[in-house]
Amino acid sequence: MFQSAPLPTIVHSRPAYHATDTTGFDLILPCCNPSHGWMETLVKHYKEVTAELYPVRIQLILVNDGSVKNFEQVHIEWLRKAIPGIIIVSYTENRGKGYAIREGVKHARSRYQIYTDLDFPFGTAVIREVYDHLLAGKDIVAAERGTGYLNVLPRKRKIITRLSRAANKYLLQLKVNDAQAGLKGFNNRGKAILLSTRVDGFLYDSEFIHRAGKQKALSIVPVPVHCREGIAFSSFRFKLLWKELNNYLRIIGKSQG
Repeated sequence: MFQSAPLPTIVHSRPAYHATDTTGFDLILPCCNPSHGWMETLVKHYKEVTAELYPVRIQLILVNDGSVKNFEQVHIEWLRKAIPGIIIVSYTENRGKGYAIREGVKHARSRYQIYTDLDFPFGTAVIREVYDHLLAGKDIVAAERGTGYLNVLPRKRKIITRLSRAANKYLLQLKVNDAQAGLKGFNNRGKAILLSTRVDGFLYDSEFIHRAGKQKALSIVPVPVHCREGIAFSSFRFKLLWKELNNYLRIIGKSQG
């Protein structure tokens, strides 16, 4: 079915962090119906991140958002051997990415939290940049995909992304131009804002940044990111788009209330 679980190894690809900078963070990955071979890929990325930030302590939290394929007990046992100490949060009903992120954050053990997608679409080196900003005192660090990101998107997703960015800028007046990039880091103040969100689907990101932007004392900083090669973009079903539109209207309504 899949290879024997490899033992995690550390490769010191960069100079180690100073000993006083080893506070550590929770790395939260939402997951729903992952593709074949996802576990080996996850271990590979995990090794890259731990090497990039050695000796910083990284607590991996994997959230299974009601998968109906490629996530069974045998997969869980394999991962626990491959990544000792991994926290796996699992529930049977698919609730959406926003719900999954919040469930992962509820199991956080560290001073800081960083979440990204299971396939690490922006690579692993950017995780270090996000963590550096958190150590420097930023409350929320948000990835921003530039115009180059639009050039690699399928036509349908490109239209949706343009509309989303325009709405975030002119209707919600967010402090981050691209709230939907699925990579963010935060401290306890940002964590409280994230846990106060209510949108379960993809627009939880917009709600998160919108709520955070209302707190003038909160420090929010963007980090430019680029998609790594080989990323496959999923398509959006009309039913999902309609649901997310309703979520967006809810966010706008609350901003005007």
